[in-house]
Amino acid sequence: MTRLDPHSYADSTQPAATHLDLKLHVDFARKTLEGSAALTFASDASGPVDLDTRGLTIHDVVDAAGKPVRHELSAAEPILGSRLRVHLPSGTRQVTIRYTTSPDATALQWLDPAQTASRKHPYLFSQCQAIHARSMVPLQDSPRVRITYRAELTVPDPLTAVMAAAADGKSPGPTSGTTTFRFHMPQPIPSYLLALAVGEITSKDISPRSRVYAEPLLLDRAVAEFSDVESMIVAAEKLFGPYPWDRFDMLVMPPSFPYGGMENPRLTFLTPTLLAGDKSLVNVVVHELSHSWTGNLVTNASLEHFWLNEGFTVFAERRILEVLEGNEAVALHAAIGRSHLDEDVERLGQTSPHTALRTHLTGVDPDEVYSGVPYEKGCLFLRRIEDAAGRPAFDRFLAAYIQKFRFQSITTDDFLALLDTELPGVAEKVNAKHWIDGTGIPADAPTSPSKRLAELQGIADAWAMGQRPDAAKLRAFTSNDWQVLLPRLPKKLSVDDVACLDREFNLMTSNNAEILVAYLTHAARNAYAPAYPRIREVLTSVGRMKYLRPLYTALREHPETLKLGKEIFESAKSGYHPVARAVMAGVLEKN
Repeated sequence: MTRLDPHSYADSTQPAATHLDLKLHVDFARKTLEGSAALTFASDASGPVDLDTRGLTIHDVVDAAGKPVRHELSAAEPILGSRLRVHLPSGTRQVTIRYTTSPDATALQWLDPAQTASRKHPYLFSQCQAIHARSMVPLQDSPRVRITYRAELTVPDPLTAVMAAAADGKSPGPTSGTTTFRFHMPQPIPSYLLALAVGEITSKDISPRSRVYAEPLLLDRAVAEFSDVESMIVAAEKLFGPYPWDRFDMLVMPPSFPYGGMENPRLTFLTPTLLAGDKSLVNVVVHELSHSWTGNLVTNASLEHFWLNEGFTVFAERRILEVLEGNEAVALHAAIGRSHLDEDVERLGQTSPHTALRTHLTGVDPDEVYSGVPYEKGCLFLRRIEDAAGRPAFDRFLAAYIQKFRFQSITTDDFLALLDTELPGVAEKVNAKHWIDGTGIPADAPTSPSKRLAELQGIADAWAMGQRPDAAKLRAFTSNDWQVLLPRLPKKLSVDDVACLDREFNLMTSNNAEILVAYLTHAARNAYAPAYPRIREVLTSVGRMKYLRPLYTALREHPETLKLGKEIFESAKSGYHPVARAVMAGVLEKN
């Protein structure tokens, strides 16, 4: 047995599936998907094949002729779920597994009508990253295994189904009052990029190759917010080559979506917290677009090499933003990212093995150690290489990297081997081993010199010394200015300071979620009671973990706010995605 991915039962010595055919019925009453998954192998195969499942009820397994195939479902392990071992008869090219998901499937969130924008219809969405596809489909749930797929989703009328795939039309379903939607994905993807949503979903084109999907009440706002996406794609293509997925569509999710975005190819999922009204948070869209090359096209072979997905993508995102917004704006984005990185390293601990880029995750739930380290430290490492090699040479390396590893899943060693080939001696020059396997943030981490950043840091430093800036100066702040300044203010603020920040600058009513949550974090940490209703409102209406974690963490600081945090969590947790619910419960338990 050779299991190269610590989070999958997939055995590299066994046949690997290359194509999936899904036929699923969406049952909102039972909160289940029921149907079949047909796995096709590259050639005739035989012997055992180990698949990943979590909470699935397996009804039967048959070959292409409909004959039963022997199989066993093991007892569940806490992180991996249950191994489904299928014994392929000699010459088997395809097996079909009939199954039903659990109402508690960790990849799926079922929303009641009251949890949607219109409050008229239920809603379902999936989130398969990191290792949750196995709770939706029995398959080799490892990024090492890439598949193409076709799918049929049968849903109740009048709901619409969408998938991160090309749409193949729809037809009346097999029973009255249902419709079957068909899709296909011609490019091979890892399983964590499987994605579906069902609900009251409408759409509008914003360019020949991009469309926005959303609930009707959010559609016009989303179209206005993301109207510049074609210029983002054009800028990205000039840097990284032709867009490889045909379309870049976006689905604005319900508020309970646990992430800022999910880079599902052909249909990126986005949190509605991006709808600030002034395009001040569209850098998240640029990040998800960047994944089209770094992550979706070139993929980490396992979550132990997650930085290859996210570090490269943050680097690519900022290269695109440099074209679109200029160096000063990118310097502020980098400063915001560095603040988040410092917070996460402090939370994890400077010597934590989870602050290394290459991690060792046997026996570790990836959701529990999720942080900004692979994102921001990974980006800093690539910038360190770029500084050492020079931009023209690094750009040639980046082009070679994307070309060589297209539609492949790779490890850190694969990256290092190509680095040595394309940029000899640079790995040693930047001490790549320390960056990759060392903990914390290396002392030679690049910075982003910026006149504006220096001014903002000066304001924060003066504040810590008791000096308050002129209010008129702060009223002229941009969204990025506030995002840089607020995390740099002292953690211990007086009640007067917290009150003044809102009274003078209306931070508690900001439409920019980054600014709002940064301010409310200060308010929670310093027990500012007038902010408690707004904190409750945010924690009960938003499911994005980036916002939940700092607020619940800050509420742990005082007995009264800890009590408030636990009370809010109990009332809000049913509306959180299962992953967010588990992580926030852990945050509160750490008190």
